Amino acid sequence: MDTQGDEALLARAKAGSDGITAVYDAYADKLYGFCLKRCGHRETAEDLVSKVFIKFIQHVPTISWQGVSLGAWLFRVASNQMIDHLRAKSVRMDESLNEPGEEGLVRDFASDIDSPEQVTEMNLEKDKLIPLLKLLSPRDQEVLDLRFFAELEATEIASTLNISPNHASVLV
Repeated sequence: MDTQGDEALLARAKAGSDGITAVYDAYADKLYGFCLKRCGHRETAEDLVSKVFIKFIQHVPTISWQGVSLGAWLFRVASNQMIDHLRAKSVRMDESLNEPGEEGLVRDFASDIDSPEQVTEMNLEKDKLIPLLKLLSPRDQEVLDLRFFAELEATEIASTLNISPNHASVLV
């Protein structure tokens, strides 16, 4: 979402519940995907997204527009909620990305591909990629999650992680 659209969304959220609903509609799925990827548990991801929006509702009167994506604020809160959750539960982030019954943690490309050969090849590549991703530092994993699961741009990642946009681009 562009910053002008975010500025208008924030103004609508300050005006009333319809605006908060619009923010929820714009960001809930991306936040859920980000949280689900990070924690690996559907109910926990749902709880974390709920906490993000509770914080948003509590702070919307005091949030001032500073020319930065509203998503950056929301994802920063989501990251902080995730850290709090991991500390409280002492959960390790190197759990399997595809536990039984947890479809969707790693994007299922089969729905985008017609040929069985392509599906098989993508699954083989995924099987090679997952162990390599686990070797990355938690910070690097978070950067990739923000880029590819939350679909944030480098400037939004930079705002979320409180780093420069150039640094975010290099990390991605």
